[in-house]
Parts: sequence; C-alpha cells; structure tokens
Amino acid sequence: MKISSGQMPQNVKRFVATGTNLVNLILLACNIGYGILFWLYDADVLFYYICVSSIFFPFVCGMLKKGKKWTYIITVFLEIFLFMILAVVYLGWDYGFQQYCIGFVASLIFTNFYMSRERKINRTTMIIVIFNVLLYVGLRLWTYEHPYVYIIDNEILVKCFYIFNSLIGFAFLIMYLCIYSSTVHRLENSLTEMANVDPLTGISNRRKMQQMLKSVLEEYETQQYQTVIAMLDIDFFKKINDTYGHDAGDEVLKELAKILRDKHDEDEGFHVSRWGGEEFLIFYERHQKSREDIIEEFDMLREQIEDTVIQYNGCDIKITVTIGLSFYEKGETIESLIKEADKNLYIGKSAGRNRVIS
Repeated sequence: MKISSGQMPQNVKRFVATGTNLVNLILLACNIGYGILFWLYDADVLFYYICVSSIFFPFVCGMLKKGKKWTYIITVFLEIFLFMILAVVYLGWDYGFQQYCIGFVASLIFTNFYMSRERKINRTTMIIVIFNVLLYVGLRLWTYEHPYVYIIDNEILVKCFYIFNSLIGFAFLIMYLCIYSSTVHRLENSLTEMANVDPLTGISNRRKMQQMLKSVLEEYETQQYQTVIAMLDIDFFKKINDTYGHDAGDEVLKELAKILRDKHDEDEGFHVSRWGGEEFLIFYERHQKSREDIIEEFDMLREQIEDTVIQYNGCDIKITVTIGLSFYEKGETIESLIKEADKNLYIGKSAGRNRVIS
C-alpha cells in the first residue's frame, strides 16, 4: 500500500468510490421514510425541512459528479447537522438524533487526517470537534427544560427511532476505526516488506537472510542436516558498469536475481538474498544429498549463468560468477560459515574466477 503526502491511501479511495452511491441511496431512503413519518404525525417543521432537503438532493449529487467533492461533503454535512438540531429540539432526546454528533466527530477526524498533507488533525477540525461535543451537551441541557414540541404517540416507533439513529451515529465511528486499523495493518506489512526485500532485485536482503540463518541454525543445533552457505559474486562487474553504464549493471543484477529466484521456486530448500553490491548469499539445505552432489549442483548453476545472454539497449551481455561454499557442521556459527564461504569465494577469484570452490 502506497501512502504519499497529501494523498489518500488506496484502500480508503476504493472504499469512498464504492460507498458514495450507497450512502446517497441510504440518505434518500431516510429522507423519504422520515418525511412520511413526520407527515403522519403532524411534525410540520420537520416535514417541510425534509421536503426542501429532498428537492436539493439531486443538486448535491450533481456536485459530486462534477468532481466538487468538498461542496458535496460540506452541503451534506450541514443538511444533516441542521436536521439533527431541529429533530432534537422538536422531538426531544428519546429519539436518538443527538447521536449524529458521534458520527460527525468521527467523520471530521477521519477526513482531516487522511486528506491533510501533514497527516495530523488541524486546529480548525479540533475546534469543530469540540463544538460538536459541546453541542451534544447543550442539546441534553435544552431537553431538560424543553422536553419536546411534537409528540409521537407510538412507543415502539420511538424506540425504533432511537435504535436506528444510535446505530447510524456509532456506525461511522466503527467504520472509520476499521478503515484506520486496516490501513495501519497494510502499512506495517509494506514497511516489513521494505525492510526485508532488496528494492532493485526483489529478493531477500541481507537483514532478512541473517534472520533466517539465525532461526534455522538454532534448530540445527539439535539435528544433523547437510546444509551449505554459498557466497556468489559476479566476475568483473566493474568492467560491465564502465563499458555499458550503471543501468546495464542494474539489469545484470536483476537478471541474475531472476535466475536465482527461479532456482528458489524449483527447490524448496534454496534461499537467496542480495548480500551487497554484486554479491549474493545463498542458503541451501539438502537433507539427503552428499557434498559432491551439492557441489555439482552449484557448478550446474554456474554454467547456467555463464550460458545466459542479457540484452540491454541492443547489446548482448554475458557474465560469469565465482561461488564459494561452506558446509555446516554442528556447533558452527553463522559468522564462521559466512567467513568460510567468503574465503573460498576469494580463493576462486584468485584462481581465475568462473568456478565453484568449497
């Protein structure tokens, strides 16, 4: 998940895009339902307000279609806000319209946090949030002295009003909390991936490989496995950069990583990582193979790389690699294994390159 300054996260964008039409339909249905009920129970002021609100509803939706999102948001907010105040003043506290304040607070904080460049709640939003809290308290105090203007003589309907309006108010809070937790979860996964994956080649980086080696070799303390660490280095890589440019060098690294990744996909015990620069570290665990078989397998990998032609800007680039191996013996440390593989790698370099040394 990508989150950049001043940009809404993709999962939130998808939610907004797919949910706006549904919200509009729910608002229209609520207007019609409330209008009928207020007309039946002679709540004239509320009925007339609903009628006016319904007349302007197509205009509000038109603003959204034209891309005027803030006009749409502010208009809808004010329409519901005024309706909430009128409903509490005329009907009283028992109908639950005051619970919309909870939805307003959640909506304000959520919208401001995700649409602001600083990713923080600004002063204006905090003032409006405080105002909504004070309004909630003020409406409660008002209804103590002025319980109601209109009476709906239907106890079941009154309870249904309260339950429905309470659900609406808290639904916004719950919905935004779910979206926020989902966003945080995806962001954590993204950061974890960034911390463990080499951005150029897409394979594990040094940090991830070190973690894997530590956890696996601790398990090997109680069991005996035939396991090898391989340090692989591209021969004359500097010459490739000097001849074809650094972009060509990057292409070589990506193609080599692809070959190693394909080998990883074929063989469950083959783990690869970019160790640094043009070096790759391979952790290969084969429980049933002899040392000779493993050395032969790495030599076949070396030949496969040698036979690969990498095309870049019309040029055919061929590379060779030198591989140093170290075999795990019970009680060895990660550091000693890597040091042994690195030593064998440089022995191979000194001996003429393009070979496997164990």
